[in-house]
Amino acid sequence: MRLSTLLELGRKRGLDLPLADEESLAKAICYNEGEERSLAHFLSKFRSDWYSNYADVERVCREVVKDAAAEGVIVLELRFSPEHFTRNTRLQIDGVMEAVCAAGRGAAEDHGLALGFLVTLVRERRDDKVWAKLVNRAAELSELGVVGVDLAGDEFACPNENFVPIFNRVVDTGVLHVTIHAGEGTQADHVRSAVELLHAERIGHGISAAEDPAVMDFLAEKGVCLEVCPISNYQTGCVDDLQEHPLPLLDKAGVRVCLNSDDPTLHRTRISNDYDVAVSRWGYGLDDLLRLELTAAEQSFLPEEDRAVWAERIEREYRISGGQGFI
Repeated sequence: MRLSTLLELGRKRGLDLPLADEESLAKAICYNEGEERSLAHFLSKFRSDWYSNYADVERVCREVVKDAAAEGVIVLELRFSPEHFTRNTRLQIDGVMEAVCAAGRGAAEDHGLALGFLVTLVRERRDDKVWAKLVNRAAELSELGVVGVDLAGDEFACPNENFVPIFNRVVDTGVLHVTIHAGEGTQADHVRSAVELLHAERIGHGISAAEDPAVMDFLAEKGVCLEVCPISNYQTGCVDDLQEHPLPLLDKAGVRVCLNSDDPTLHRTRISNDYDVAVSRWGYGLDDLLRLELTAAEQSFLPEEDRAVWAERIEREYRISGGQGFI
């Protein structure tokens, strides 16, 4: 979300934050160089008390889509936790889900994006009764662009085996896909179990898989894609040096990988910076970036019939960028 919007919302709600200007606020709610680099510290940055009404929810959703379009994104899967929006407000989960879908779809039409939504469940806030209702509602909203369910949060305290029944339920809907945050600081077997136990078709991060050749082979065989966020991985302490990030090793081993930005505001970054890491730290060229882009398009949970159109557009734009002789 935009810092300018968070500043405005924080002032409106009278939050106990430094609200003099955007930079003051950023020092409190974003990652700042020199801070502790750990997943726990990063997760502590998330706040759920920004929102006063559904109009606030709609506003931040529209702005996220508009900002993604301005950066050149053509296919966006936007994940959100309905529980996050309702935790410190009087908003209702159904209302939040409908507000996000309506605002997002409207903004996507205005700015020419293909847009889907992923409903995020947070490990440490497990509530089987609420989650069952969330999954049912997500399935009902599939016609409005909800394409899947995500699991995020503290892997260490809340392992994958705790969530088998709810993800069996997700699969049983027949219309929702599964992506699981796993292997973000935990061992490679967490990545494998996310696939074997929770039916993950994609993995959020998953970089610890590089520690175990057998897990890399498993992922490659299953065709599971890792949604890798290099700058996030550095800031959360999952890697100590971007130069030594495991994505190139995973890529070389035949594991499907794509580049992502994680939370742009909290990390004080954007997707193009993660692409810059691939070029400046790993020596990737336009042909390598194109390959990762095409993987992202192929692995999207949005309609399969649209993927060939996206791939053709991506290849065309890369060829224009690369000039004569590009791949």
